[in-house]
Amino acid sequence: MTGRGRLRAFFAILAYGLLRAEEAAATTYVVAASGGDFTSIQAALDVAEAGDTIQVREKSTPYFEKVEFQASGNAVDGFLSLEAYPGEQPILDGTGAPGANMVLIEDRSWVRLSGFVIRNNLGVNDGSGVRILGAGSHVEIRDNEIHDIRGRHAMGITVYATKAQPISDLVIDGNHIHDCEPATSEALTLNGNVTDFAVTNNVVEDVNNIAIDFIGGETDIQPDPTKVARNGVCRGNVVRRARSSYGGGFAGGIYVDGGRDIVIENNVVTESDLGIEIGAENAGLVTSGIVVRSNLVYANDKVGIVFGGFSDSVGTVEECELRNNTLYGNDTLGEGFGEIWVQYAENNVVRNNVFFATEENLLLASYGNGNQQNDFDHNVWWTADGAASGRFIWNDVQHVGFTAYRNATGQDASSLFVDPLLVAPEAGDFHVDPQSPAVNAGDPSTAIDPGEADLDGAARLSGPRVDAGADEITCGDGEENPGEECDDGNLIDGDGCDSNCTFTACGNGIVTSGEVCDDGNVAAGDCCGATCQLEANGAPCDDARLCTRSDACSVGVCVGAEEPEPSCRTSAGATVTIRASPLPLKRSFGYVWKGGAATTLADLGDPTVSGGTRYDLCLFDRDGGVSSLVLEATLPAGGTCGGKVCWSALGGKGFKYGDKNGASGGITKLLLKTGAEGKAKLLVKGRGAGLDLPELPLDGDPSVGVEVRNDEGVCFGTTFAAPADNDGAGFKDKTP
Repeated sequence: MTGRGRLRAFFAILAYGLLRAEEAAATTYVVAASGGDFTSIQAALDVAEAGDTIQVREKSTPYFEKVEFQASGNAVDGFLSLEAYPGEQPILDGTGAPGANMVLIEDRSWVRLSGFVIRNNLGVNDGSGVRILGAGSHVEIRDNEIHDIRGRHAMGITVYATKAQPISDLVIDGNHIHDCEPATSEALTLNGNVTDFAVTNNVVEDVNNIAIDFIGGETDIQPDPTKVARNGVCRGNVVRRARSSYGGGFAGGIYVDGGRDIVIENNVVTESDLGIEIGAENAGLVTSGIVVRSNLVYANDKVGIVFGGFSDSVGTVEECELRNNTLYGNDTLGEGFGEIWVQYAENNVVRNNVFFATEENLLLASYGNGNQQNDFDHNVWWTADGAASGRFIWNDVQHVGFTAYRNATGQDASSLFVDPLLVAPEAGDFHVDPQSPAVNAGDPSTAIDPGEADLDGAARLSGPRVDAGADEITCGDGEENPGEECDDGNLIDGDGCDSNCTFTACGNGIVTSGEVCDDGNVAAGDCCGATCQLEANGAPCDDARLCTRSDACSVGVCVGAEEPEPSCRTSAGATVTIRASPLPLKRSFGYVWKGGAATTLADLGDPTVSGGTRYDLCLFDRDGGVSSLVLEATLPAGGTCGGKVCWSALGGKGFKYGDKNGASGGITKLLLKTGAEGKAKLLVKGRGAGLDLPELPLDGDPSVGVEVRNDEGVCFGTTFAAPADNDGAGFKDKTP
């Protein structure tokens, strides 16, 4: 070949190489009503290859089509991306378009879908806004709004990993799914052989069944029951109003059904049937390795968190950890499940949580005998009615009062029953006050994972021990966090910013130089005065107990005398009956006050409304003429008892309190009736384990007093001095 011929051949080879390189380069296609490369999304998907990007522009009408990815990306060339044009949000609308799914991704890898409104998949019978099928890896579904998927099994995002090879490295992030009808399936579900996934920062609301679900054991989806949804994280999602349209309403906001080794953290779930559920619906399956941490679960209809198989004929839940969650005001329907419900479950750990009950005072429930070897400790429990009113149902046995529950079950030995001092839960602020007893209340042996954060994204551990609940107070880190007045980067008191991150001053709860006391306020009448000095011994105060009188300060503490009230209204006749028994459910108390002093409706106040008139029962025993209070029970105003209002009006003639569970000190009934002189009436009944009866026989030296007092200063009472019975089995007396 001549030199000139060799040169021509060289340029020919070079031109061919450049052509091939151009063909291999990533291409960006534009879909638009006009002026783009395509006018339909599917036409672009039909030609796009690995590394290509399809950008879809908004237009005056939606794209009325249903689409399917025809190719995959790869690790070398990158993702095949279908995305919204920058700054725009195109609408993909299924009205009139054939097919079950709005977007189908089957056996594809390295594909990405982002930025669309996907809507109106109507008349569905097993279809989705986005459906991922088969096997594959590196699939990302980001920042889409999916709504009005209607029919039956009409789901938002569905991942069915049906093959022996998994769907892996899956990301579902930042999507908004709402107003869909997935029943009897789920709005966002990962089912079968799915591994190494992240479901993060999504909002799912107003759906008629489970919102987010991770499933294993459904062999019609994945024939191998060992290949379950696993090794993933569910983080930063918000679920609202996931309520089942069938079966009595037991939809979980976030549900693990047969999954394994999943972290569920920093999520918010509210107004759903169930907040978070860890279960196993398929027989023989064990759900394990699930960590539920730093979630906020509040105002759900039946329960905050539930774990365990629903019966002994299905699977079980074992070796899971539920910690550092805040559960507030769940079981709003009063159906008897409380804040946390344990079903068929073994060897799970419940640690470092905050549980704040509704007016039902029900904190924990487990029915049947499926709750075995589960370990509760280092939690903060609270009901507004106090420790004596907290209800705990453990394997069908109700224990009323925190002490009774701990003594009977051996659980929560290091836990607290105390107000966690949430900042403003009624306004949606569930942070804890820097002075909260939840601060540093967690188990000191809690192992914090690298990068683990609280609900705000702050470090999960700040200080010597992890805080209880979803919020971690980080006082002393130099950054002013919610609930802090200041943060000077240390925990030194008296330097202007104290160790609770409030400014050094009287009334901030920290005793500093010049102060003798500091009770967190500058009010008088609480034994620590407005200048943080002790009020004088004998100064009047209020110990908040209606059954004491003549309350006075004593070395900075408000102390009331446990004495009957001499101004109590008396009656023409009264009886008292106390029955003791080694069987808690056989204990009873009764008091009848009849033919009483003139009593008007105004004297009774109004106990039917929250914040209204409170009533206390007081039983006094005397020994050598010295009184002591041996039984005390508080009936707060308003509230619900067993799903019904506790208090009801008697047509202008009085009020009636009824609670068959005896959640408030074992009292099951209080009847208050007005009347002229000699006509008023009062009746009290109590029974069960919550009734904290005194040790019998009573001293009665020289008498026993029974009183019912309200917080408006009205008292009804009787002195009993000649009992017919007074032995270890009971006490009975009446007045002429």
